[in-house]
Amino acid sequence: MSRGNSTDIDWALLTQYQEILGTQGISDSFQIFLKVLPDYQAEFEQLVLAQNEPGVRSQAHKIKGSCRSLGFKRLGEIMQFIEKEAWQWQEVEAHIAQWPHHYAVDTAIVEEWLTANC
Repeated sequence: MSRGNSTDIDWALLTQYQEILGTQGISDSFQIFLKVLPDYQAEFEQLVLAQNEPGVRSQAHKIKGSCRSLGFKRLGEIMQFIEKEAWQWQEVEAHIAQWPHHYAVDTAIVEEWLTANC
């Protein structure tokens, strides 16, 4: 997995952040993301189980912002769909089922990039 073969990451944004924050700053931001996102996701899943549509949309907005702030385009797009589009619960559940795979792949790609650039 490398920068060159993933269009699911906003490399221009990450590079810009690296220039502004430095490698330690972006690495720290990434570590905070890894720490808080599982809690956001757990809350999101509870809201889905309760079929609390306003809560689901609000939590999707929060997750979308966190993802996009570190260049996770695919993850942000999934949450934008849930936040803003008309959907059925089955669609949201399908996205939740795919989320762990996308999250693992995308975070591994960025982690590899950070390791190579630190």
